[in-house]
Amino acid sequence: MKTRARRQLLLTPVPPEVEQPLSPARAFVVQFREETEAVRECFVGRVEHMVSGRAARFHSPEELLAFFAQVLSTIRAKPP
Repeated sequence: MKTRARRQLLLTPVPPEVEQPLSPARAFVVQFREETEAVRECFVGRVEHMVSGRAARFHSPEELLAFFAQVLSTIRAKPP
């Protein structure tokens, strides 16, 4: 997906009657360092999964997304 289309998709509001409740098992805190510049796609900071406490530092959008994918795949693998 092209970057502009992806940004537009992310900025599209979801009507409240359509939105599903959010699961705390999928909650993350992301803290960005001062050197982060979204325009240059330079993302530097720390991310923490709220339920497990797992945390990681990241130096790129790819590293941040990889952490999300790793944690979320663990959640999906566990039986309810």
